[in-house]
Amino acid sequence: MNEYRNHLSVTTWIVLASLTFGILISIPERVYSVTVFGSPIDFRFSSSLLAGLVALAATWAGSEAALRTHPQKQLLRHTYRFWSLPTAIVLTGAVLLASIQTESVWLIILGTTGAALAASIAGEYHTVNPGAPEYSHARLLLNVMAYAVAALAFILIYLSRSRSLISATIIGLTAGLLAMDLLRGSQDRKRLEFLYSALIALALAQFTVLLNYWPFPSVRVALTLMVGFYLMVGIAHQAMRGDIRRRRVIEYLLMFTVAVAVIFLFPG
Repeated sequence: MNEYRNHLSVTTWIVLASLTFGILISIPERVYSVTVFGSPIDFRFSSSLLAGLVALAATWAGSEAALRTHPQKQLLRHTYRFWSLPTAIVLTGAVLLASIQTESVWLIILGTTGAALAASIAGEYHTVNPGAPEYSHARLLLNVMAYAVAALAFILIYLSRSRSLISATIIGLTAGLLAMDLLRGSQDRKRLEFLYSALIALALAQFTVLLNYWPFPSVRVALTLMVGFYLMVGIAHQAMRGDIRRRRVIEYLLMFTVAVAVIFLFPG
């Protein structure tokens, strides 16, 4: 257990140091332009991007090292499935830190990112064994964190006012990563997990393109995507359990309709 905690601590500090250096140390920015579907897109290689890549590498390596200390080695198969939530947390934190100018707020976000990363890796560790007594609490923590990160990421992406090709792609990737963690349950069904995660990512990306043409505030659009993400994950869960029924699908669709109506009709 001490070895697992050491990996968790070292990983968290390396990630936080990488994100900090990305702000404090600047390198000449290079811009690369490509044309996709007739639309030019600029890729900016900067110190923030480099720091983010280092933080991601540290997150993956650290998560894997912590998981490998689990006493039940026979359960450690395809452990890359456990990386998705920590990855989404680091990416979201990096985007937030790059956009904050106030020093005190920046420090708070940095600390929150580190705490969330540590909690997510600990939660992933405790969900390796579905029969463990701490599994249900760890799974609940991971679910809450995944939906919170999804809501925050969707809002940030829409506030950036990026074109559909970029915003839809990023939202699809984010939704796919988080769906993979949410669908990783007590049953070993990796193919179904990947299939449903990919379908959710594709559906959210297509939905994003549609919503980009609607003249509604960014926060409302992001919340609509969040509701759709939540309901699609719920339906996927039912399907993986073999308990998908017409009544349950209709119930989810009605919930989605009511939630979207409240979001768009509520004044403000």
